[in-house]
Amino acid sequence: MSSDPRLSLLKSIEQRLYNVLDPEDAEELTEAITIILADYEVTDRCTDVAVLDTTNEKILKTYCACLVVEGKSEKTIYQYRRSIQKFSEFLGKPFPEVGTYDVRYYLASEKQRGISERSIENLRANLSAFFTWLYTEEMIPKNPMKAIKPIVYEEEIRKEFSEVEIDKLKSACRTTRERAIVETLLATGVRVSELSEMKVGDIDYKAMEVVVEHGKGGHKRTTYITPVAISHLEAYFDERSEKEGIYLFYNKNHEKLESGGIRHSLKQIAKRAGVDDVHPHRFRRTFATRLAMRGMDVQEIQILLGHRNLNTTMLYINNNKESVKANYRKLVS
Repeated sequence: MSSDPRLSLLKSIEQRLYNVLDPEDAEELTEAITIILADYEVTDRCTDVAVLDTTNEKILKTYCACLVVEGKSEKTIYQYRRSIQKFSEFLGKPFPEVGTYDVRYYLASEKQRGISERSIENLRANLSAFFTWLYTEEMIPKNPMKAIKPIVYEEEIRKEFSEVEIDKLKSACRTTRERAIVETLLATGVRVSELSEMKVGDIDYKAMEVVVEHGKGGHKRTTYITPVAISHLEAYFDERSEKEGIYLFYNKNHEKLESGGIRHSLKQIAKRAGVDDVHPHRFRRTFATRLAMRGMDVQEIQILLGHRNLNTTMLYINNNKESVKANYRKLVS
């Protein structure tokens, strides 16, 4: 049976005290410590090497926590987590044991299921970011993604709204709220999540500026708004209930209009207007293309859209053949 750890502790304390105090003082202090220790349980410190919990779920939680620190949005983190979790469930093996063949097999299986090449590339990119992080953190000896090149796919041309479609959408609005939503999206180019979080106080009516407080990745920016959009917002405000307060848009229950509610409103407007493929991002694309067609520099459009990468902005701008031809003629004539 081992001796009481408190005796060993007391002996160590006593030796130190006698080195710095008079014997009488040291003895008195030792007695006081002895009485105090009687109320405590003391155990020897464990010096065994701790076994880390390296299960896939634990690793994935740690990775997602790092993404939060990096300022990634909840939506982005959810997409990363979902991709990696599906991959983990498909293989059924620990991440440190994953090899290049495993990844290739998974991506090939997803392709056989009919997943588009664009979606396969998104999966590859998500897995690449994850395994690069694992390798950097020295959790795996080799990065299985190093030999897997990006998947080339044909970029789908996503068109902006035509002027006729815009007129149809505006005419199909039945309420001041619907018209205000359409006009605000066209005038500001904000994301649907940003519009949902926007407050009345975020708009400077005199300067016709809009502060986007809750941009993607937590970034704040300023965009602008037109007099037409402001007039429709004011018409909507005039009809609002007193129960509705600081947010720009509310639902019928006097609650903040969430992103899903905005999408639903647009879908209803589109159905009445007879316009296909109506969603918030198409308004954003229309906003960017209109500015580009009227001569705004693409880097300025990038700032308004809140993009960190110029290539992302270019995907939003659809310069048609006639526009390119006309601009060419201007420059060479």
